Amino acid sequence: MTYKAKGTGYYPNPSKLEGGLNDRLEKPLRTLEEFLSGRSDYVSVAMDKDLNIPYGTKLRIPEIEKRYSRRIEFRVVDTGGAFTGKGYTRIDICTADRRASEDLVINGMLTLDFE
Repeated sequence: MTYKAKGTGYYPNPSKLEGGLNDRLEKPLRTLEEFLSGRSDYVSVAMDKDLNIPYGTKLRIPEIEKRYSRRIEFRVVDTGGAFTGKGYTRIDICTADRRASEDLVINGMLTLDFE
């Protein structure tokens, strides 16, 4: 299945705005930078909880893969109040910090290719 979504970035931070350090099952969030450096097997993403996407569902995002010239495994492991009722039209990509979360590609229109 393929969808178009508005991307945003978030990062592990204990503030209420960012949502904490862990995903919805209390496992540590995995950032894009950790994946790119080989320290993680995947990148955490957050989507609408009302979609009932099973924890760990894999997807690819061609726009981000093109930017880094490599295949990147994203997994839906998180959710957030800002996404409730948005369906497949919103996705939040976990990055290392605030600066990385403001990346223009991450915050653009993204193609979500679910595996």
